[in-house]
Amino acid sequence: MNQNKNALGKPLYVLGAAAAIGLCGAPASANAESSVTLYGIVDVGIAYVNNTTTGGSQTALASGNFSGSRWGLKGVEDLGGGAKAIFDLEDGFNVNDGTTAQSTKGLGTNPTTTARLWGRQAWVGLAYKNHQLTFGRQNTLLFDQAISFDPFGAATRYSSLAVDSAFAGRADDSIKYVGKFGPITAAAMYSTRYDTGYGSEVPGAELTGRLFSGSLTYASGPLAASVLYEQRNSNTVATNTDTEKRASAAATYTFGPVKGFAGYRYLWTNNAFLPTNPIAVKNGSDVTTASMFWAGAQYFVTPAFALTGAAYYQDVHATNADPWMAVLSADYFLSKRTDLYANAAFARNKNGSNLGVTGYGTAAPGYDQTGFVVGIRHKF
Repeated sequence: MNQNKNALGKPLYVLGAAAAIGLCGAPASANAESSVTLYGIVDVGIAYVNNTTTGGSQTALASGNFSGSRWGLKGVEDLGGGAKAIFDLEDGFNVNDGTTAQSTKGLGTNPTTTARLWGRQAWVGLAYKNHQLTFGRQNTLLFDQAISFDPFGAATRYSSLAVDSAFAGRADDSIKYVGKFGPITAAAMYSTRYDTGYGSEVPGAELTGRLFSGSLTYASGPLAASVLYEQRNSNTVATNTDTEKRASAAATYTFGPVKGFAGYRYLWTNNAFLPTNPIAVKNGSDVTTASMFWAGAQYFVTPAFALTGAAYYQDVHATNADPWMAVLSADYFLSKRTDLYANAAFARNKNGSNLGVTGYGTAAPGYDQTGFVVGIRHKF
């Protein structure tokens, strides 16, 4: 199963829709063509890791392991003639302590911290037949690709997200288009200020904080494949010509109860991005490039029991600090909405790399790290 997709419940009609819309301060209405859906995921488990940054181990109650814990409101209104108004407001939270999950704004050396009410998504737009145009805080196209082409769907722990945090990227102030043309899905995204932790758009400096990307995805029968390009400019006026670029290609193939995954991502980053890029400090030049490879498979032993395995490798060019991570998972579905899981991961470090099973900088430099998590996930 795709571990990181939204789990949608049934529409809340009449009083349910009125209550949900009322939370947004909008008039309440519900009819056969229009609806508001309350949905969410509550995911929590007991996690263990060794060789932390302090050199010891840690056992803790951890929220959002397989899927980030969230709740949201998703709505559609039929405008007639095949056109629809759509919106999605989605909040991420931590089950273990009730705090907001997306509370940090800013990706540079001076980020500000605040609580985002709708930290995962907050957008509104129009849909017409196989085309959709939306505006607001949205998942990047790289995140959309990872959801479908990473064996663990860019899960919070033990996935492609650990090797490259951009695989769970979101952009503020963004415009996003998705169109389907037979088996081909084309998507484009543009943000005038992808992280407003640095403030609003800067008059006369349109490059500052700009993000743009495009992707093409093919899906027909057992085969799906996707190619993507993303570029973002630095979020400060003085360095706004500095860029971070990613290109990726990925594919899946399903044969019976088994689904195979493979992918590649190329990263080019320079200057202003280097101090905050965990792989860049290994190079020492003004430009860092890296290749990331991943492969894996998911096997449904029975309709209620799935085994998933994956491997992720980062080749930081011009260095020997090239870590890799392997992940195994067993997932048992008690129902369509509730499952129990057990995941294990191992990160191999060398020459001072510090990749942990939950991301760079979470393992002692040069030390391998092993992690386990056992948890429960409920979708509504």
